[in-house]
Amino acid sequence: MREHAQPSFEDVFDGTLFAAADAAPAPPARTDIEKLFAEADGLRIGGRVDTGEHPPRFDGDTSRLPPEVCWTLQELVAAPHLTEAKAQKSWPVLLRHEDLLRSRLSELGLVLEIDREGGFAFTRQAEDPSPRSRTLLRTRTLSLAASALALYLYNQYLLAPDDPVVETSDMVEHMLGYKPADNTDEAGFVKKVHAAIKALEDASIIKPVIGTSRYLIYGVITAILTAERVEALQERYRAIAVGADATADADAPAGESGCGVIESEEGTGE
Repeated sequence: MREHAQPSFEDVFDGTLFAAADAAPAPPARTDIEKLFAEADGLRIGGRVDTGEHPPRFDGDTSRLPPEVCWTLQELVAAPHLTEAKAQKSWPVLLRHEDLLRSRLSELGLVLEIDREGGFAFTRQAEDPSPRSRTLLRTRTLSLAASALALYLYNQYLLAPDDPVVETSDMVEHMLGYKPADNTDEAGFVKKVHAAIKALEDASIIKPVIGTSRYLIYGVITAILTAERVEALQERYRAIAVGADATADADAPAGESGCGVIESEEGTGE
């Protein structure tokens, strides 16, 4: 993302816990007793040690990482972001192997960002000045309308972070405030608003709540919209609201405005 002007565990139970009745073994030493009790409880003193040996996931697999770590790494590269609520299998793996995953991503020129309080994580392209570096994440620039809508959703998230949902009708009503007075094609403008909603959904900033006309706002929006971007966007749209920029079109690329560009990063898939 560009910144505006800156910014299982498995244990094996031993079925030979007790010797045969006719056997008369010598009393076990204290350490043997501790071992037997540990095995009877399904535990190993000192914890389970990962030997680094795992069944291959596919022909030619040479990775020494546990499969769940590999899959989490793949998600971090391919998905726009991971959330604690949605990625219930990957999230604990992410936290348990954070340093390892961060190192692997770094090798690819990617930086891991984790917000434990917000319950989300994502990767961003590192700013590697070397001419030999390669960009693995492509940038999606949102339209001016989608950027304005994102700013509204950002404020709605801050108002109710524990229940960050918004009605489609509320989004449309808010955006109508940006319709130029001389624009009499309200249906056409509303169509652009719905296109902006779809753009934010495609960017995994919002998610439709099945069976309703509501959308869930992902907490990652607070990472996409930094304080500097919020201020730049607010200045931009205040100007539009008072007609200072009569040439601004609701679906003009935000990048062309020179202010408050909002971008989302995702795997190239290439």
